[in-house]
Amino acid sequence: MFRTGNKFSVEKFISSLRAIRGNMPLKLMLCSLIVGLLAGYGALAFRRLISETQTFFYGFGSELVVTGAAGLPWWQIMLIPVIGGLIVGVLLKFVVPERRPQGVADVIEAVLIKRGKMGIFSGLGSFLVSAVSLGTGGSGGREGPVVHFGAFLGSQIGQRLRLPSHYYTTLIGCGVASGVAASFNAPIAGMFFALEVVIGSFATQAVAPIVLASVIGTVVSRIHIGDFPAFIIPNYQIASWWEIPAFAILGLVSAVVALLFIWGMGFSERTIDRFKIPEILRPASGGLVLGIIALAFPQIIGVGYEATDSALKEEYDLILLLSLIVVKTIAVGITSGSRFGGGFFSPSLFIGAMTGGAFGIIASSFFPEMAAGHGLYAILGMTAVSASVLGAPISTILIVFELTGDYEISIAVMVTVGLATLVTKQLIDRSIFQMQLARRNVDLSENSALRYLKFRQVRSIMDREFTEISSDTTMVDLREIVSNTVHDKFVVISLKNHSFIGRIEFSDLKSHVFGDAINDPATAGELARLNSPVIFPDSSLKSALAIMENSGEDCLAVIDTAKETRLIGLLHYKDLLREYNEALLHMQNNENGKRKSRTVM
Repeated sequence: MFRTGNKFSVEKFISSLRAIRGNMPLKLMLCSLIVGLLAGYGALAFRRLISETQTFFYGFGSELVVTGAAGLPWWQIMLIPVIGGLIVGVLLKFVVPERRPQGVADVIEAVLIKRGKMGIFSGLGSFLVSAVSLGTGGSGGREGPVVHFGAFLGSQIGQRLRLPSHYYTTLIGCGVASGVAASFNAPIAGMFFALEVVIGSFATQAVAPIVLASVIGTVVSRIHIGDFPAFIIPNYQIASWWEIPAFAILGLVSAVVALLFIWGMGFSERTIDRFKIPEILRPASGGLVLGIIALAFPQIIGVGYEATDSALKEEYDLILLLSLIVVKTIAVGITSGSRFGGGFFSPSLFIGAMTGGAFGIIASSFFPEMAAGHGLYAILGMTAVSASVLGAPISTILIVFELTGDYEISIAVMVTVGLATLVTKQLIDRSIFQMQLARRNVDLSENSALRYLKFRQVRSIMDREFTEISSDTTMVDLREIVSNTVHDKFVVISLKNHSFIGRIEFSDLKSHVFGDAINDPATAGELARLNSPVIFPDSSLKSALAIMENSGEDCLAVIDTAKETRLIGLLHYKDLLREYNEALLHMQNNENGKRKSRTVM
């Protein structure tokens, strides 16, 4: 795009952007345009890479996977996911630092915890892993990897241009919006997905750049692919407004399906973990199971748009619809648990369409004159399940509206989605991405100061000044030691193996050491407070705070290892509180910086 050595070189272009000083809003809008352009082309490149990989292994590159697989021998359908899994295993081991493909959950973690910073190898490596996974039979969605890649581009632009760190989040949202808009040809939904799921708020200062990026992504998609939506939905009509109770019941059913899907992803990962498969062979072993399932149900291969489209067009019967709900859930769980790349957006649409279609067939059998075609129910189920799984009701409603342009259907969608998301929120109050982060011990409900303490170790603030006293020290000797010591930090150790026994509180010292009984027979070991909670130097300050609050202790002994119990320091509650207050102050200063930026804008 830019020729090195020429006046239009990339380096000079970046330098010119850096030179725009004193007008940060202008720089941000220019960056959002660039991120939107790159993310839009990134979405197209990802789709092309999947197609080329699929063509190399299967012999066809279109999304009509079921049709294409019908002409292939059984051994090819079964072995391709295994070969793809071997390639993915090698890439994960040697290319991706985290040893697992990245997705939407990692973008949310980067926004809320890592201050918008995303690594180069994680971004590019996950892009490649996900393309190979979906091109060789992995049962997942392409939107999740596109979201991650767009977010990665936004983060890298912000870092390379040395923008203030709080702008990274906005640029990440720009990349996400552009990627989703380019994937679905739905600019409004792309914008709201970025704000609703990734950013987590509808802050006004982020809206304009994200809107621009979403529009750019849509324009890129329409230039190269055309003005075609992801799904061609027939023109269904609501037969009667008496169907609203049926729409509501479908919302409840969709909530149950979404909950089972979310639970199934965690169950699959825990189950595969129990087999202790070598990490490099883990994707290949999952690929073998996927290949066997694909022999009977080729609909699970890849993204699954053809099968979803068939459900929307009423081409599947009840038995097949019900079967695909179960089989696809299992296939996606295996894909995710065995470390194949791919997202959950397309699978949730797939399973929702099957759920709605099956419900529509059953409903129309009871009330044939009052029920619309089950294709309409497939649309409603598709939206309700995906909204509940992703935690994105607004975005999914808007996707359907942009795909159909029908206000009546949108009203039915709102009823179904509203009830489905209400039930899932009441029961688990987490999307599938938040559940993924929870399994990694990432708590999004805690404030920034607590998250800061989570990444600080005890060794960083522990007190290394203390006096060790043998457990058999008499009161006479203890009195002399205390009189000649300028602090009151006394710990009792075993003379035999030098292990920590307990601390001596100053209140105990007053009554025994400075009391009237000169010949007190007690020893230091008898004064020590036994069974006091201890902590390790590499423990987090957040865990130390929890221990102190639960035990009521204002000081914790820091020991080297659980076996040796050798004391290496003391952690005081006052030092921990000071660290926490400094984190709160830092967080407040960042918020003030954001407010000043918004004032300038």
